[in-house]
Amino acid sequence: MFGILLASIVISAIFTRALLVPLITYWQDPKGLRRFPSVSCAAFTNLWGVVHQYRSTRTLAIHQAHLKHGKAVRVGPAHVSFSTFDAVKDIYGHGTPAIKDNFYGAFASTHLNVSDAQEKVVHNVKRKRFATAFAQKNIVELETVFSRHLSQVIHLLDRTSDTNGGGLDGKHGLEEAVEVDMKSVMLGLIVLLFGVNPGFLERGSTTTTAETIGGKLYQADIHKSLCGSLRVSTALGWAPQSIPFIKSLTRWHDEWQHGNHLRDITIHLTRKRLQAESDRTKRGLKPTDDFMSALLYDKKSQEPLCLEFGEILTEAQNLFNAAGENTEIALTNIIWLLAKTPHALERLREELQPAFENTGKESALPSYHDIQHLPYLRACIDEGIRLRPSLPVGLPRLIPQGGMQIAGEWFNEDTTVSVSTYTLHRDEKIFGEDADEYRPERWLDNNTLQRAFLGFSQGGRACIGRNIAYFEMSITIATLFWRYDFELPSPDWELPTIETLSGHTGPLPVRVTRRAV
Repeated sequence: MFGILLASIVISAIFTRALLVPLITYWQDPKGLRRFPSVSCAAFTNLWGVVHQYRSTRTLAIHQAHLKHGKAVRVGPAHVSFSTFDAVKDIYGHGTPAIKDNFYGAFASTHLNVSDAQEKVVHNVKRKRFATAFAQKNIVELETVFSRHLSQVIHLLDRTSDTNGGGLDGKHGLEEAVEVDMKSVMLGLIVLLFGVNPGFLERGSTTTTAETIGGKLYQADIHKSLCGSLRVSTALGWAPQSIPFIKSLTRWHDEWQHGNHLRDITIHLTRKRLQAESDRTKRGLKPTDDFMSALLYDKKSQEPLCLEFGEILTEAQNLFNAAGENTEIALTNIIWLLAKTPHALERLREELQPAFENTGKESALPSYHDIQHLPYLRACIDEGIRLRPSLPVGLPRLIPQGGMQIAGEWFNEDTTVSVSTYTLHRDEKIFGEDADEYRPERWLDNNTLQRAFLGFSQGGRACIGRNIAYFEMSITIATLFWRYDFELPSPDWELPTIETLSGHTGPLPVRVTRRAV
C-alpha cells in the first residue's frame, strides 16, 4: 500500500514538474523571447521540434509559420528561426561570434569531427587538415578516379537502354520504368576513396561489409544506416538536454541499430585503408594521396599525425554523409527537376555541345576543364539546390556570452538562432515572384543571389566539401543529360523526400533512353 502511494506521489511530482516548469519559465521569460510569435506549443517545450522532426515535417511546419507570422518565429523555448537575408551574415557570416549549437552533440561520437565540433579553435584545427585535400587543385587530380567510376555508370546504362528505354541496374524490361539510383553512384565513389570497390553499381545495392570493434564481420546497408541514424539523432538534437533521458527510454528501438551499423561499416573500411597504408610503408612506397591521407599525415611535413583510431573513424564516417549522401540528394533532385523542365534541358544541352565535341568519339565523359565554368550548367545546379537543398533545416547557432544582435534584434546568451534555408530560398523579394519554380536563368548575371544562398551554408563553418560537390555534380549532370533522355512517370510527378538532417530523396522511377549523339 505504501509502495503504491509512494509511486503515485513520485509520478505526480514528475508530471507537475513537467507541466509547471515550462509554464513558469515562459512567464518569467529570462531570455526575452516572448516578444516573438511561437509555432504551436514550441515556446513551452522542445518536444514540438522532436516530434515534427521524427515525422519529417519540421521544416515545412516552420516554413508555414514564417509565412503566417513573419521573419522571426519561436520554434523552441530558447530557439528563434529567421527567414530573411539580413540574418544570414549575423548568424553564419565570417567573424560571427555565434558558435554551433548544442544540437550537434546528438551526432557526437567518442571524438568530434570537422562538422560537429562546436569550439572554433577545435574546428579550425580539423578544417586545416582537410584544406589541402579539398582544395580545387587536388580535387581536379581526382578526375581520373571519378571518371573511371562514372564510366561504369555509362556502361551499365548503355547496356540496358536503347530507343525504347532501359535501366541503370539491368533488371528491368524495356517497357518498364526504372530507378535512377544515385546512391550507388555517390556512395560507391566515397568508398572507392578508401581503396575498396564495394560493387554497388554492379549489384544495384548499397549493402557492404561491416565489422564490429571486436572484429566480427557482417553485411549492412550503408544508405539505410545513414538515413536511419540521422533520423533519430536529428530528432533528439532539438532537445539536447533530454538526449540521455530519451535514449534510455527508447534504447529498444530498432533505429538505434542503424548508427551501430554505420559505425561498423566505417570501422571495416578504415581498418582496410590503414592496413593498406601500413603495407605501402613497409614496401618503401610514398603515402597514398587521397582524402583519408589528411587524417594520417601532416600535409606540410608529411610526418604521421598519430591520431587516435576513434578520431579517424568519426571523420571518415562524416565523409559518407557530407561528401556522399548529400551530393547524391542534390544530384537526384536536379535530375528530376531537369527531366520535368524541357526548356531548361534544351538550353543546357546547347551549352554543353562544344564541350562534348572536344571529347572525341572515344570518350563519353567531358573534361572538367571544359565544363567547370559553363554558366548555365552551374545555374542548373544552384537552382536545384535552392529549391531542394540537401540540408533543408535551419542550421542552429548559439548566442555567445554577452549576447549579440541578429537582424536588428538583441538576443541574450545561450539562445539558439537559425535561418530557415527552405524559406529563405523561396523568398520572392530575393528570387522573384516565381521563386517556387525551377528557372535556372535567374542565376545568370545576378551575383546578389549567392549572398542569400545557403546550399553549402556560409562563413567560416560553410561546407568544406563545396568544391568536390560542384566537381562531381557538374561532370555527372553534364554526362547524363548529354547522353540520355529521362522520362518521368507523368509531367506532374513529384519526387518524394524524407527529412532527417538531410532531405533524403525517395525512388526516382524514369525511362532512360540513349540519345543519338
